[in-house]
Amino acid sequence: MTRRLFTSIAVCLCVVTAPTVARAQDVPLSQLLVDLIQQDIRLAPPTVGLSHEAHFVPGADQQIAPYFFNQQLILQLGTFPLGSPSGGFSYSFDSSTGTFQRSTQTFGPAFAERALTIGKKRFSVGANFQYSKYTTFEGADLDNGEVKFYLHHAPIGNPPLFFEGDLIETALNLEVSSNTTTLFANYGLTNAWDVAIAVPIQHVTMDASVDATVLRLATGTLPIHTFPNGTIEQTFTSSGSASGIGDILLRTKFRFLSMKGGGLAGGVDFRLPTGDEENLLGTGATQATFTFIGSSTRGSFAPHFNIAYTASTESDIVEIPDEFDYTFGAEFGVSPTVTLSADFIGRSLIDSGRLQFGDNTYNYMSATGVPGSITVNELNTTDKSLNLTSLVVGGKFNVAGNLLINANVLFSLGSRGVTAPFTPVIGAEYSF
Repeated sequence: MTRRLFTSIAVCLCVVTAPTVARAQDVPLSQLLVDLIQQDIRLAPPTVGLSHEAHFVPGADQQIAPYFFNQQLILQLGTFPLGSPSGGFSYSFDSSTGTFQRSTQTFGPAFAERALTIGKKRFSVGANFQYSKYTTFEGADLDNGEVKFYLHHAPIGNPPLFFEGDLIETALNLEVSSNTTTLFANYGLTNAWDVAIAVPIQHVTMDASVDATVLRLATGTLPIHTFPNGTIEQTFTSSGSASGIGDILLRTKFRFLSMKGGGLAGGVDFRLPTGDEENLLGTGATQATFTFIGSSTRGSFAPHFNIAYTASTESDIVEIPDEFDYTFGAEFGVSPTVTLSADFIGRSLIDSGRLQFGDNTYNYMSATGVPGSITVNELNTTDKSLNLTSLVVGGKFNVAGNLLINANVLFSLGSRGVTAPFTPVIGAEYSF
């Protein structure tokens, strides 16, 4: 059976080829927004005189803001919770009968671990599919221009020349979605020790545009700063997509305290940097997660909890922070063939930094020598940790024999970071 298990995994991996990328311009997805905002927005070249074509650049804080925006995209897409690879059926050996018996009336949670193990020399295989469409960032809609970045005129004179007081406002319109098919397998080395693997196959799509407007604060009606279309407004676009294997998860779980229908266990996960981090398919870092697991059973009611800490190595793309996670939930066996479950998931990306909206004031001097100022609401960097919470509700259904079908929905709670309001998850699992 072990040979059959690893042969199945190898076949699945061979079917998935190296990552494929398609995009409107030849930049990786992790750089798409940075290039669009910081490099692609240019003014019309002059017919005579001084060129202002590439004079507008992000200010000191705004040079960091698109990078942080990308970092949170990479972090949240690359570390999005995968469904648990642990088997829904859990068995214990009954020495009086010499056979394996079901350990619990429930089939386990979808996004959490329980202390129960699958049973010695038993294994399960399955697959989950989940789809996320990210629609808000820090509470602002991503697709209607609420997220704005401001470009400043680079200093070229000493003292500054009056036309350096103009700004370019860029209103972002962004559509980001990902779908993930996760292949998983779980095997019982002993009655108390499981090993598992989860292989995510991901597809990420990004369509971005910025509506750029020259704010002629200093130049007024003087046609010094104009876009190539001859006006002070122009839209710049970029898009792309990528597909491939994400970061593979290896997991081991050992139950060190057994109780009827539950107990206490420890788990160690290794998330390997197998995904293409430059195209948002992974983080580029190796992560090790250490989890303390507890669960129990009271008839058809089975509560559980997970407390975990994740340590990360460095990535070449962005800084990957350590993470503290916690999950609390319960399953309820409404019938011998149906288990409903709910889990509250909390994640804290420690000292990852956040982007938050705040008012910034810019001063300028008009062509006539009259000073002025403007206050805009834009993203500013902070040193805070990024705390994310979500709720998972759904069920597992024993449709035939040892075959389970699962259907769940993961709801984002709060508005921190890049948010997908809900993520549907469907899948199937078979135990041997």
